[in-house]
Amino acid sequence: MSKASKSRALSVSLTSPASAAQIAETRKTPDCSAVEGIGDFACMQWTGWFRGESGGASANTVLKAVRGNESLDLRIVEFPPISPEFPVPDGDAAARALAQALVEAGWGNGAELRVPPAPPVGPQSSTNSPVCALVSDDALKQAFGATTQAQVLPGEGNCRYSFGALGTPGPDSLVFSIELHEGGASLLSRQVPDGQSIESVGDKAILIIRSEPGGPKSLRPESDVPVTVLSLMVARGQSMAIFTAQILISPAGPNEEQVKEQFVTLVKGIDF
Repeated sequence: MSKASKSRALSVSLTSPASAAQIAETRKTPDCSAVEGIGDFACMQWTGWFRGESGGASANTVLKAVRGNESLDLRIVEFPPISPEFPVPDGDAAARALAQALVEAGWGNGAELRVPPAPPVGPQSSTNSPVCALVSDDALKQAFGATTQAQVLPGEGNCRYSFGALGTPGPDSLVFSIELHEGGASLLSRQVPDGQSIESVGDKAILIIRSEPGGPKSLRPESDVPVTVLSLMVARGQSMAIFTAQILISPAGPNEEQVKEQFVTLVKGIDF
């Protein structure tokens, strides 16, 4: 289940009973710092950015825990502080809140609760996520002509690359994301409203282009230039990937058709 406010989302996933394989997978969660005082096993993950680090990616604090034959994932997702109404995420405070909530929910094991400190900043732009490995941030930078380095935010089955000028028209306003759906190729056999077929990309590819205001709805600073969103759904074999580029097209730079060509050319070279 999940619950969201203006700048924060909370979600909890409980598997009960969990299989031995699921329990083992939770215990082997990568880049996870041990938490004492919760269940048979507990650890904390942080992804994104914290304590004012720039970049525009969300900050995720994740608590994984095992108790008996139960496996739990409890997480907070913070949105970027694009205005004074959005507080700067604090990975330490989020971790303590999650751990205390779990103890109060009956997951304490009687030992003193000890929560590891959050990193001073989010992870660097390298990651071992297989989805993020589909394209490098350097390739993105070159394809769109960006001048800053992308921040990379990996997730489960997806990856997002965010450049450094979200409110300024031009290539550095780019947010590029990939979703990979194994076995999802059949979804493209259906008609896609407002979709245009793209040749020579995968086995089948459908592109949708839309526009939306460049303010809080798009989790960006206010801008007079709308956000152009290009979503390209590509089937290859039994799998489907969705590539999405959100960019403020600069009146002095490439127009929408040229940005579309940059986008399609990049995706054409991505193998999955």
